[in-house]
Amino acid sequence: MVTSSDSAAVPASVLGHQDAIRSVGAALVARHAEIAQAMVERIVAEVPLYRRADRELLEDVLALSTATAEILGNAFAAAREVGREDVPIVREHAARRVQQGVDLEAFLHAYRAALFRYWDACAEEASRLGISREASLTLARFALDAIDTVTTHAAEGYLREDARLRAQTGQAARDLVDRLIAGQAVGDAQRHPAAPGLDPTGSLVMIVGRVEASALPVGDSLQVARDVLGESMALGRTRPLVTIRQGEIVLVTSGATTRHAVSRLRMARRRAVDEHDVDARYGISITPTGFPGVPRAYREATLTLSYTSPTRPVVSLDELSSLECALLGADATTRVLIASKSRPLLELPDDDRAVATTTIRAFATCDMNIARAAQQLYVHPNTVRYRLARIAEATGHDPRTFTGLADLVCMLEIGG
Repeated sequence: MVTSSDSAAVPASVLGHQDAIRSVGAALVARHAEIAQAMVERIVAEVPLYRRADRELLEDVLALSTATAEILGNAFAAAREVGREDVPIVREHAARRVQQGVDLEAFLHAYRAALFRYWDACAEEASRLGISREASLTLARFALDAIDTVTTHAAEGYLREDARLRAQTGQAARDLVDRLIAGQAVGDAQRHPAAPGLDPTGSLVMIVGRVEASALPVGDSLQVARDVLGESMALGRTRPLVTIRQGEIVLVTSGATTRHAVSRLRMARRRAVDEHDVDARYGISITPTGFPGVPRAYREATLTLSYTSPTRPVVSLDELSSLECALLGADATTRVLIASKSRPLLELPDDDRAVATTTIRAFATCDMNIARAAQQLYVHPNTVRYRLARIAEATGHDPRTFTGLADLVCMLEIGG
C-alpha cells in the first residue's frame, strides 16, 4: 500500500512499481558484500592504475565499493531517491584518492566500472525475480538516477579535495621559491616538504619563463605553461619545484644535465603551443650547487631569458656568446655607462628605432655580411647599406665598423 509519505519520497514514474523495486533492493542488500567484491574485481580488470595498486589502496577501494553497494541497495529497498545525506562516505573516499595519487581520469573510470557491475547485479535480480517489463523499465530509470547522483557526489568530492591540495601545495611552492631566491635558509641539509624531489645539496637546474602569446587570459595561460612544464620536467615520480611568481614561471629541478633539461624544455614548449596555443620563452641557468646557489641561478636564468627571441625561444646560459656572457656579468656602473651611450638610439622615433634595431641585430647575426643581412631582412642590399649609413649618422656609432657594431649591440642589450 502506498502512503502519502511514500508518494512524496519517490518520483511519480516509480509509483505502482514500488514493490518490485523494493524486492530487487532487498535482494541487493543481502548480496552487498559479494557485489562489492565483484565491483573491485571489475575495477582491477579495467583500470591499469588499480592493477598496480598496493594493498592499502585496494582495501580502500573495497570499502568504498561496499559503502556504495549499501547506499544503492538501501535506496532501492526503500524505493526512495539517493540524497546528499546518504553519500558523505563517497565524498570522503573520493578525497582520499586525491591524497593517494590517483588521477581524476583513473578515479572516474574506476567508479564507472564499479557502478556498471552494480547495474549488472541489479539486472540479474530483476530477471531472477521475474518483475514485469514496465517495472523493469521503471527500475532502470530509478537505478540510473541513483547511479548518476552517487557519481556526481564522488566527482564533487574529488575535485574539491584536488583544488584544496593544489592551493595548499601551490602556496607552499611559491613560499619556498621566494625564500630560495632571497637567499634565506630553509634547512639546507634536509629535503623540503614543498619539494621532496629536490636534494638541497645536489646539482639543480633553474628555469625562468614567460608567456609571449596566447588566446587565453594571462592567468590561465601561465597556469597551462606551468602545468605542462612541471609534467615535462618530472623524472618518474620525482616532481620539480614549479610555481608562478610575478608573472613568471619559475622551476627548479634536479637529476638532469643542462643539455638534457634544454631538450625536455623544448619539447614542453612545443607541447604547450600545439595542445593549448600557449607560446612561452625560457631561460636556463648554469647548474647551481644546492639551495644556496639558487639566488645566483635565478639571476642568470632571468638574464638569459632576456636573450630569447621568436627564433630562439629557449636559451641556456652556456649557449650565449662571449659578448653576451660579458654583458650578463656587467656591474651597475658599466650598465649605466653603456645605457647613457644608447640615448641617441633610444631617442629616435619609434618606427626609425625599430628599423635600426632589427637592422643592427641582423647585420651582427650575419657577421657583417650585407647580402646575408638583406636576405634575412627581406630587403635589397642597397637598402641595408642605406640603413647602416643612417644609423651611423643618427647615433654617432658606425655599424659598418667592428667597434661601432659592437658598441651598438651592447647598447641594445643593456639600454635598448
